[in-house]
Amino acid sequence: MAAMAFLQRFLARENKFEVEGKLVLVAGGSTGLGKQMALELAAKGANLLLLARSETTLRHTQREVQKACAKTKQIVDAIPIHRVLNHYHPPDILICTAGGTPSEVGFLADISPGAITSCIDQNYYSAVFIVQYCLKLWLAAPPTPSPRHILLTSSLSAFVGVPGYIAYTPTKVAIRALADTLRQELLMYNDHAVKVHVSFPGNFLTDSFLEEQGNKPRLTKTLEGTDGSRMELEQRLPTANTVAKKVIRELEHGKTYIPVDWKGELLLNNMRGPSPRFWTLWELLLGLVAVATWWVVRMDFDRKSRRFSSARGENV
Repeated sequence: MAAMAFLQRFLARENKFEVEGKLVLVAGGSTGLGKQMALELAAKGANLLLLARSETTLRHTQREVQKACAKTKQIVDAIPIHRVLNHYHPPDILICTAGGTPSEVGFLADISPGAITSCIDQNYYSAVFIVQYCLKLWLAAPPTPSPRHILLTSSLSAFVGVPGYIAYTPTKVAIRALADTLRQELLMYNDHAVKVHVSFPGNFLTDSFLEEQGNKPRLTKTLEGTDGSRMELEQRLPTANTVAKKVIRELEHGKTYIPVDWKGELLLNNMRGPSPRFWTLWELLLGLVAVATWWVVRMDFDRKSRRFSSARGENV
């Protein structure tokens, strides 16, 4: 009976990411993961501000999100990035999903300097400047009864370097470092005023991912396991909607660092360092498992990289 009562309390635990009636700003909200996050949150009663570069795509997504709303009075607005956010009160929640690397994949000796700066713009600056903007708004505004939230989007690339992502990986490591540093900076103001979260998805199906596949070196596909046909990848990889649902569920549980599959859990706990833990004993065990196995994987990656080094004349 006691065990059953504990299980019931566990399953009925408090939602720590309540969005009904809240104003949620989604940076990168017109496509991919950002769009799916917006659709899920609209169904939960959130008011949405979608921020992106392309106004045409934004308007199309705005109509889709409006249809997903739980109530007729919910706000769904779409804002091109050049417009100043001065029409609403400061958002309660900021979600940063902008980024990707559809055309910047490749080895350092092969890609252009423009690809490197483009990756930094898309994956780091697109997050850090909107976070800074919202933080200034929040610090100047009265406190809210419940915490505000920042969700950053990193990647499994933040935990492991794979040849071909030389422009992309450092930006996602930077997002993780931004989350760690920001979380501690926010302690200066109020321990409970703003909660920082960061998700670490691997590959999932989007138009951007499929475009990236056409530009990706063969070695990269081999190491990360994406060298199958499009049909095989569609059967094996999760959709953006699946990833969005997983991230939101973990936010509701109160999780700070959010992998979206077992590989992410292992890699996170192999390279966690000072970052916060959630299930401490379980994650320590995962860390031990990763420590015991990762060196074997690394040796295999090195071996495959050496083997491909002789094929530089091919489409690698």
